[in-house]
Amino acid sequence: MRLVDDFFVARPLQEAAVELLSTPAWDRHLRALATALRERATTLATALGRELPDWTLTRQPAGGLHLWLRLPAHLTDIAVADTARLHGVSLNAGHRYFPTDAPAAHLRLGFAAAADPAELTEAARRLATAARTLRRR
Repeated sequence: MRLVDDFFVARPLQEAAVELLSTPAWDRHLRALATALRERATTLATALGRELPDWTLTRQPAGGLHLWLRLPAHLTDIAVADTARLHGVSLNAGHRYFPTDAPAAHLRLGFAAAADPAELTEAARRLATAARTLRRR
């Protein structure tokens, strides 16, 4: 019984998933979500360009949940990530996502969970403040 429970999804749950995924509302939800994610990515990219013009956005993604920033040579991803957390910004040091040595220091910034675009603009402002703190050290 445990084996069946661990390896298979219960039939009522499967039926509920099929019902949800086959309704017109699901397609509307996906389109609305894609639009919201594109807007969040653009908001964050614009704010980063304004606040941190010497940092490089590797590319504006067509989809996804993250932006990648390449840092100037004098900064490390770990130092920036640690300092950003002290300023209330949670992001990921990029080296963890490269299968070999990264060509440069990168940050991985998530934008999907922001409740409001203003949060993304504020995060970019705080990240710039964190970067100024690092320059003074």
